[in-house]
Amino acid sequence: METNATMEQAKEQTPKEENMSESLVTIENFLSEIDVFPTAISEEQLEAAREKSQQNLFGSSEIFCLDERVAKNYDISFIINDQANKQCEQGKIQFTMGLLDEAVISFTKAITLNPQMKEFYVRRAEVYLHTGDFQSSIINYKKASALDPSDEDLVSQIAHTMYIQGQYLFDAKMYVAALEVFAQASDLRPEKQHYYMRSIATLVALGRLEDCLHLVNNQLEFVTSNPDLYILRARLYDHFFQIANCYRDVRTVLDLDPSNQEAVSLMATLAQRAEEAKAQAVNKALKGKLNGALIKINVAIDNNPNKADYYVFRGILNRRLRNFNRAIDDYLFVLDSISDTEQSVTYQETRGQLLLTYNDFAVHCYHKEFFEEAILLLNLSIRGEKRQKGLYINRGDCFLKQCLLDFALLDYEQAQELDPEDWRIQIRIAAINNQKGLIEYENRNYEQAEKQFTSAIESNPNVSHYYLHRAKTREILQHMTGSQEDAIMSLLLDIRNKQIIPLLTHLFPGKSIDEIMGSQVVESARTKLKASLHACTPCVMKRLQQRQPSLMQPKHPSNGISGTDKVAPEAESGFAPCINEKDLYEEIVAKKKMITQEIKRSLHRRKPLLVDRPRISMVFQPADIASRNSEDASQSQQSNWKKICSLLTSVT
Repeated sequence: METNATMEQAKEQTPKEENMSESLVTIENFLSEIDVFPTAISEEQLEAAREKSQQNLFGSSEIFCLDERVAKNYDISFIINDQANKQCEQGKIQFTMGLLDEAVISFTKAITLNPQMKEFYVRRAEVYLHTGDFQSSIINYKKASALDPSDEDLVSQIAHTMYIQGQYLFDAKMYVAALEVFAQASDLRPEKQHYYMRSIATLVALGRLEDCLHLVNNQLEFVTSNPDLYILRARLYDHFFQIANCYRDVRTVLDLDPSNQEAVSLMATLAQRAEEAKAQAVNKALKGKLNGALIKINVAIDNNPNKADYYVFRGILNRRLRNFNRAIDDYLFVLDSISDTEQSVTYQETRGQLLLTYNDFAVHCYHKEFFEEAILLLNLSIRGEKRQKGLYINRGDCFLKQCLLDFALLDYEQAQELDPEDWRIQIRIAAINNQKGLIEYENRNYEQAEKQFTSAIESNPNVSHYYLHRAKTREILQHMTGSQEDAIMSLLLDIRNKQIIPLLTHLFPGKSIDEIMGSQVVESARTKLKASLHACTPCVMKRLQQRQPSLMQPKHPSNGISGTDKVAPEAESGFAPCINEKDLYEEIVAKKKMITQEIKRSLHRRKPLLVDRPRISMVFQPADIASRNSEDASQSQQSNWKKICSLLTSVT
């Protein structure tokens, strides 16, 4: 058989070779006849030659017949698509009948036949979703979406499938995987709040409450009308003990929906906590534990910041703890919040506490020697309450510290108009008049000085120095009888006053103390002193008798200003004084002692006027150095005396 085949091939090649030789001869003859280049032949002849050469090379092969192959391929593609559609229809029927596995196979065949058909992937994804194979379903939906990226419904279906998968994982307590799936679904469709909420719920289940709060805060930046988010954040704030933020969120929910039962219940819980904290704060305050009470009332305010009574109570605690700025802020907040009900009890109480705080703050500034600030605070108090004498007394004390005697006297007189029988005011007025009298005395206005000393004695006839100062003034004015009587009355009030003895010796020349005390002048002075004391108001007289029962008996003298160190401070209507009478007179006595010490020191250091012995120091010192030392000594002595004079003028 092989021999026969070889012979047949040889027979076929023989005519082909003959044909080729004939064609070559013909072309050569043709070229020789026309005598031109080979390319000068016609296009038809050239095309025929090409076809003939192809046939000689490839025989009867139809590989280059493209038109026929395209037609045949079109027929095949139509057949394949038709088969894919048939498989898809078959899969639909199977899916309807519940034959899910067979439906998956049918849709898989359809996809194999036509992988560019979006519907096939969608159908297979639906079948996978019903079988519970969420991951395969998501993959098929994603392939379908890749074929048609403009289809938003497919993206929504992917997100929904992820949501279902995440819920399944959540129910199976696979929280980490569920959180990842919910996050992917939320990223695909951020407008779907329930996807985001499931992520938050998963974080709660994992115990990652801080991350949960962060997610809620991020969501509330875009969604401000969802009460559930505010309720959730309120509970998270309550868990982290951020009670003020919790109350704010609950209040927001009630503003959005007043009938929200969860918000109403949570608000009632906060109000109950606030009342319990307020009761604990009151209990601690009664025990004197002010700092603990302040902590508790802060808790009450955080739980219910709309209760004005809490702020008033906290202001009282801050005032007692000397946190004056915080107390003032609390009172002003209450007054602003209830400004429409000015006649209410809370408003009046808050206003009174605010004035007390201004006054206490001013007293604090007074003791810190911030007198200008104290005056400003007292101005605020007086502007709010013009019928309170304690405010005028305190402002007068501040003016007195600044040596503004006229302003101080005006405030004391205003306080006296409000309460003419207040002995504290009269004592201060007497001190002012005495100090003004000393100033007039230094300026050699002796008649005016006498009037000021007389006013001081009329206001407070129990101070020995007032009589002594007037006695010296009357001596200069040549009122000898009045000067003698004043000196005797000063001695009767304070027998230990060493400044009286030299004055008496000068006023009664040549007489001893016993002779002076037995004279008629003493009886006259004693009578006038009793009259002056009885001329005082009953309130003042009662105070003086309490301070010194044996006032008129010199055998029981007192040291310094009689009985003033026994005066107890008196609080009036809760307004603390800048300085009480005891401290006032202690300050006067301290200044007197300082003056006496300065005088003794100056007298002890003074140089003798007459020198009857040789100065050995001159041998060792040059003349210019000695003169310089003497000048320095004289200047220092003059400065000491100036200091003494200034202290004298500042003593009341």
